[in-house]
Amino acid sequence: MNKDTKITLDALLARKEQSKEDKNRKNRRELYIPSLDGTITIKPPTRATISEAKDADNDALADRYLVYECIVEPDLKDKRLQEAYGCAEPDEIVDRIFELGEVSKIALECMDMAGFNNSVEAVKN
Repeated sequence: MNKDTKITLDALLARKEQSKEDKNRKNRRELYIPSLDGTITIKPPTRATISEAKDADNDALADRYLVYECIVEPDLKDKRLQEAYGCAEPDEIVDRIFELGEVSKIALECMDMAGFNNSVEAVKN
């Protein structure tokens, strides 16, 4: 679609009919992480995840929470991984594995996938 395409009810209904699996496959992004010399897979945050991140005491904790929730591979929620790194809280694994600057960049990529870097444009009739 482009700027001149009007969104219709039929277009929204057709979009809703996309299979969940197809949508999930499209909503993934691979990121290269220099400190690990490898890639991770991320997905966009949900509205609930964004809302919970906003409740964090500071930006670093918000980024850590977003990264924890949005990384698909490797599975940072694996209890064995958290135990091996001595995490008191599950999302502490993010600080143990990634450099501080990497956490911020990963969080920005996740937010970008959720449309936070997209703009909307007004068009004249």
